[in-house]
Amino acid sequence: MNLKKIKSLISDIPKKIKNYKNKYPSKYKYIIISSSGAAALALTAAIVFTLPPSSSKFVATGKQESTASVSSQTTQQKYSKATSESTALPKTSRGITPMNPLKGDVIKSGVKDSTVTVIQKRLMDLDYLEIDEPTDEFGEPLQFAIELFQRKNKLPITGEVDAKTYELLLSEGAKAYTVSLEAEGPDVQQLQERLYELGYINKATGYFGTDTDTAVKEFQKRNGLYDDGNVGKQTREILYSANAVPMSFYLGDENSEILQYKQRLYELGYLTAKPSGKYDNDTVLAVKRFQENNGLIADGFIGPVTKDLLMSADATENALDIGDSGDDVTKVQTYLKKLGYLKGVTGYFGSDTHNAVLNFQTRNGLGQDGKVGSQTIAKLLSPDARKWTGGSGSGSNGNNSGGSSNSGGGNNSGGGNGGNFVSPSVERLISVAKSKLGSRYVYGAKGPNTFDCSGFVYWVLKNSGVRQGYMTSGGWAGNGRYRRISSMSSIKRGDIITYNGHVGIALGGNQMIDASSSQGRVRITNITSSYWTRNFICAFRIF
Repeated sequence: MNLKKIKSLISDIPKKIKNYKNKYPSKYKYIIISSSGAAALALTAAIVFTLPPSSSKFVATGKQESTASVSSQTTQQKYSKATSESTALPKTSRGITPMNPLKGDVIKSGVKDSTVTVIQKRLMDLDYLEIDEPTDEFGEPLQFAIELFQRKNKLPITGEVDAKTYELLLSEGAKAYTVSLEAEGPDVQQLQERLYELGYINKATGYFGTDTDTAVKEFQKRNGLYDDGNVGKQTREILYSANAVPMSFYLGDENSEILQYKQRLYELGYLTAKPSGKYDNDTVLAVKRFQENNGLIADGFIGPVTKDLLMSADATENALDIGDSGDDVTKVQTYLKKLGYLKGVTGYFGSDTHNAVLNFQTRNGLGQDGKVGSQTIAKLLSPDARKWTGGSGSGSNGNNSGGSSNSGGGNNSGGGNGGNFVSPSVERLISVAKSKLGSRYVYGAKGPNTFDCSGFVYWVLKNSGVRQGYMTSGGWAGNGRYRRISSMSSIKRGDIITYNGHVGIALGGNQMIDASSSQGRVRITNITSSYWTRNFICAFRIF
């Protein structure tokens, strides 16, 4: 085909296209669209393959970075949205579906949800939270426990349970609660105050520095513990017990300083023999009685706090009272029996003895407090002590709680109510306890407005007229001072109930008043649940 003919064919193309368009309009439209698409693809391919290699690399890399950025942003926005939605939820349970920090929920103060129960149980297992029946309420004590957990496990201290805190808390890698070097907070302050009482440290600062570390190691060494400087469950239990060995005088020590303290004990009525400068068994007993009467842990050692109080004007004089036992109580009961105020002698100062003393004081013109102090003793031993002549309050049995299963006694106060009578001392105890309903729970607090479980029992007894030094729940479980009740069915109103890691006061009717770590306040609860029956140790009859 020559060039002239080719040009002729090309010049005829527009004319032929026009004729085809007029004759087949639909087919023409389809061909145009298809041709345009093919041309566009051909053009794109031509551009891509004709660009320099560096340009190609730049476009590809730029596209990947953009995709990664969008993908990352989408994930972040999605997580933020989930977190935002979680924190915006009402502070009540969401219903059937529990909250889940691993899915973006943040569990914090005010939340009420079944997952809170899981968190409480785990923190109790790790000793960050005092043992109690778990609840679904996230209160102040739980927030503090979370902060301690985060502090120990090197997490941001927020007091809230996010995904990271929750995941570690439930893992095998979660560290149990101990206090050690560089820790700071109210729990450190409390620890240092006890070390000060025992003479191991000079001041409490709230910061666990090298001085505290040295003091803790020395305490552990003297008390037969592994001296690593970490204050865990075992160290804490001994630290707050009457068995703690202090940096103080010991049996057999003798010097002028001991003589000074013994002379003061003699003045206050705790020692009956002429004082010497030797720290003997009588000194230990006198110091313990002084500590009990003055609300200190009765360890029998003269540490800094005992020294300060003993030599101050605030020191309480010795007076036998409810809860006391021993030869001195036996002697008092013998005289009361001789004068007709008491029927039995048991050696334990219970509600019967208390009422007999009240009647003796009334009849002999003394101040009526039911306690046997120096004035009451002097009158009781005098030849002009007035005998009981009959009427209300006569013939008490000595101490029903120490020698009888009936805490009401035959006629404790002579009121004539028989076995249904409840001692006024019990009612005073219950009244004082109920006056603190709703008070905040704070670990280590002993009143008057905040409490932990053992601090609450201590404060109530003290303010009910019962002289009892502070004891932990473990100390209560192992004490031998009061009558032990081994069956929950035998618990009576006013008894002190001990559980595994917990202590409370019986109200009767299967109820107990206690300072609850899980609910964050002093409350009344039922003790018939499987939790309480499973963790019950024993109860103690105080009156």
